[in-house]
Amino acid sequence: MISPSRALYIKLGGGGEWERSCLDQGILRLGYNNTDHNACVNGDWDKVHESYVRDGTDSGAATRHVTQIREFYEADESTLWITFHANSLWWCFSEPIITLLDDGTKVRPTLDGWHCDDIEREPLLSSRLKGSVLALQGFRGTICNVRETDYVVQKINGQESPEVKETEDILDELYSQIEAVIRNLHWHDFEILVDLVFRQAGWQRLSELGGKQKTVDLEVYAPVSHETYGIQIKSQAGRSEFDAYRQRFSEFNTGYARVYFIVHSPSPDLGSHLSDEKYRLILPHDFAKWVVDYGLVRWVLDKVG
Repeated sequence: MISPSRALYIKLGGGGEWERSCLDQGILRLGYNNTDHNACVNGDWDKVHESYVRDGTDSGAATRHVTQIREFYEADESTLWITFHANSLWWCFSEPIITLLDDGTKVRPTLDGWHCDDIEREPLLSSRLKGSVLALQGFRGTICNVRETDYVVQKINGQESPEVKETEDILDELYSQIEAVIRNLHWHDFEILVDLVFRQAGWQRLSELGGKQKTVDLEVYAPVSHETYGIQIKSQAGRSEFDAYRQRFSEFNTGYARVYFIVHSPSPDLGSHLSDEKYRLILPHDFAKWVVDYGLVRWVLDKVG
């Protein structure tokens, strides 16, 4: 787990021009090409400020420039650095060893490279981050403080906030409760519910529910991927039934991209480990999650209640 003293956001070049090279080389890079490198190394920030004012920059803007440059030169190894690239958050720690390049830009090395996943090796996708953190990408300068450091650290450590953890626990309890309610559905209602779940997920039915197909109870079509899926719905089944069905189905060249074997009341010997990429075994708890996620809780409660 990481426990930084603070966090800074850095924009790696105008328009992200240095992002890929910095991430690949494990470095941070700063522009301000005409800034006196020796003055910065010596901590003579008044001299740096005066040079900007002398060149026509107003005092307030000069102060903002100096603040960002100073962060780059002085932030210690306990400072967490973050940036964004390819729809992901990247992070690192860095040694305060500044090297002046020939073009006047400056670089400092990371301790162990840039990372785009958390400590559990889960990707830190932008789509799973707060908008207030993503808004850092719109910062008009180069370096700024990360106000929501605790949130970013939680994400990198693969942790959930107490509020989210409590809500996840409540959701898990709801899944279990809905699973118990689904077990009270009449068999025909369970078939209808399976159909509703796939339709709510955006898939289109191609066959009559429970029709005369030899291998499936339902055929559905995924418009986005242009694939057809077969669905077998069983009131009760054990491993022998699943294995026999999979063997029988493999004898038919139906062209299904995947087959779902959904069981209302499975025997103890049916486990999710029996699934593979082609044949997906869906047990009651997983199916209950679908019912909740696709907004069919009220339908189930009205049927049973």
